[in-house]
Formats: sequence, structure tokens, C-alpha cells
Amino acid sequence: MKAIYLDNAATTPLDSRVLEAMLPWLGENYGNASSVHSRGRQAKVLLEDARDTIAGFIGSRSSEVYFTSGGTEANNFALKGIAFNFFGRKDHIITTKIEHSAVIDTLEYLKSRFALVVTYLGTDKYGMIDLSELRNSITSDTFLISVMHSNNELGVINYIAEISKITREKQVLLHTDSVQSIGKIHFNVNETGADTATLSAHKIFGPKGIGALFIRRDTPIDKFMHGGKQERERRGGTENIAAIAGFKKAIEILKDEMDSDIKKYTLLRKKLLNLLNDTFGDSVIINSVNENSAQDNCGYLPNIINISFNPQKVSVDPDTLLIKLDMAGIAVSSGSACASGSPQPSHVLKAIGYDDIAAKSSLRISFGRFNADSDVEVFVKALKDIIT
Repeated sequence: MKAIYLDNAATTPLDSRVLEAMLPWLGENYGNASSVHSRGRQAKVLLEDARDTIAGFIGSRSSEVYFTSGGTEANNFALKGIAFNFFGRKDHIITTKIEHSAVIDTLEYLKSRFALVVTYLGTDKYGMIDLSELRNSITSDTFLISVMHSNNELGVINYIAEISKITREKQVLLHTDSVQSIGKIHFNVNETGADTATLSAHKIFGPKGIGALFIRRDTPIDKFMHGGKQERERRGGTENIAAIAGFKKAIEILKDEMDSDIKKYTLLRKKLLNLLNDTFGDSVIINSVNENSAQDNCGYLPNIINISFNPQKVSVDPDTLLIKLDMAGIAVSSGSACASGSPQPSHVLKAIGYDDIAAKSSLRISFGRFNADSDVEVFVKALKDIIT
């Protein structure tokens, strides 16, 4: 039985070319980038080359890219670092109800520990916020707005460029979690206008345990990781050179292949939607924005589809659905990988109006570079067998 992996939003498989680029830095090139001898200098050159590569890909200056252990640390760095800078002067942050847990949990910590006030904006049924509500929520005490660029469960893309116009006018900082967007759409930090943005290598066929935070020049942000002068004294800790080499290679591959990747995702998405409609009709509910949605000018990632089933037409046991698919050799998820093992329904689907039963029976299908048409066909057939 061939294993079919349709959970690329959780993590992507490591591209063999990325592994090849990492191997020398796991073996003979073991120097510390902070050392002054030749082995250290060798690592330092790779570190700065990688920084240049990532900066060029997202349209930033090299000096605005800071390496972290992943997207979660990058979100913590941005939110806590900015909050600590404004501590005692301003105390209000605005975000949305459908953010990743790396944002929501961090803000809840700041709220409980430092008495910061956090406003959670609701969204429409596709996950889009109301810009008028956002504008009206800003007060004289607001110092930060955090809105994810694209949602990890629904795939919807928010109007970050439009939001940045509001934050500039109101002199408020803007953070965006852009982890899911990199490699799936063309992303440029200057076009978004965000002051900080997060990246993660393992969402783009790179290694786990390495990410980056874009910090726009002159953004007021405190040091987050103490204990060393690495990353221009803003993030202490010896750099993970092997992982950074993999991150660099993953970005280089994207430069050459992202357009073809996007084309593949788009075709797979269309095929899946057509097969779901042909197989289940109105028994299946498409939770993600798609070309048939009524929402105007609402962008979406080409690689994510979130579905659930109409409880009036289909009886689905949410506790065994994923298990039965896994037994059929098919890997999908019911939401964010960071919430796996939780008995609670997706907070994202509940935020857009679904009840617990519908939210728990949802499936997120996410495509990657190594998927094929046949994967979609096998998935829909297996799903039909299970539902029937």
C-alpha cells in the first residue's frame, strides 16, 4: 500500500537536495560561526550567505533577517519583544480569533502576566476580518496589531497590505505570521507593509527547527533570547548552521520552482474540489475560500482545502475518521498540527461559525511538491468508502 501524504501544511517532507546541502555542515564543516578561526569563518560565511538568500526572496535587507528555532519562536520574538518595549507606556494589542496558537497562546501569556489588553476580532465565514472593525478597535493605547498573512487551516489570505495602511496612519506596529504563505504565493515584506513577519523552513521542504523573523529597520523591539551576542545581539544562542544551510537551499529551490509548485497545487486543488462535488454533492461543505465562493477579492492559498460534512446528510464519527484514513495509508489532519492530540474542536472553525460536531469532523487537505493526481483520486475513494 502506497503511503499518501496530504498534510503538507503541518510539515513538508525534506527535499533530497536540501538534505544534500545540509550534510557537509553536519560532518566536516562543524565550526561555530562566532569563532574567529578558519572553521568558524567558514560557518560565518554560510550564515550570512543564507541571510542574503532569504532576504532577497522576501524583498528585505539582509540586516532585517534574524534566525530562530522556527515559526513559534519567531512569533514569540515579535510579540513579546515589541510588548516589552512598550511596557509601562501602552497596553493594547489587537489580533484575530483564527490566529495560530503560537500567537494566541503568547498573547494570552502577556495578558495574564503583564495585564495587557487583547482584542480578538471576529471574521466572516471565510476567515476574513472587517477592516472597519479593525480601525474602530484601535485606541490611544494600541501599540501592536497581529494578523496572520494566511490561515493555516482555511488557507484564506488576509488584506495585510490594506491593514498596514491603517497601522501606518495610526502609528501602530503590524506583525504578520506568514509561515504558510512562503512558497505558496509571491510574498514581499515591502508589499505587505508589515513591521515583523515570521518564516519557517519545514513548511517549504526544509528542515525542522529553523525559522526566521523579519524585523523592519528601526522597529522598536527588545531582545528576546539572552545569553549571547549572536544575530546582531538580538537573539542569543549558537546558530544551527546545518539547518540554516538547509533553509538556504530550500529558498534557492523555491526561486527556481515556486511557480511550477503553485501551478501543481492549483491543479490538484481544482481536481479535489471537482471530485468531492461529484462524489458527495451537497453532503460535503467546503470551508475554504475557492473560485466558486461568493466572497469578492478574497485570496486563498492554492495548496489548502478544508472540508466538513453536512450532519443532516452524512453521519461522521470524528474520533475515527482520521484513524481510518491513516489505516488506508492516507495522512491528512483535522486542523493545526500544533493542536494534535487535543480533544477540542478547531478554534478556527468555531470562530467562523461551526458547532463542535461540524468542527471536529473537519478535514484539512494540504498539497506539496511531491503529490500527484492519483493521490487525490485515492483519497476521495477512501473517504467515500469510510463515509459510506
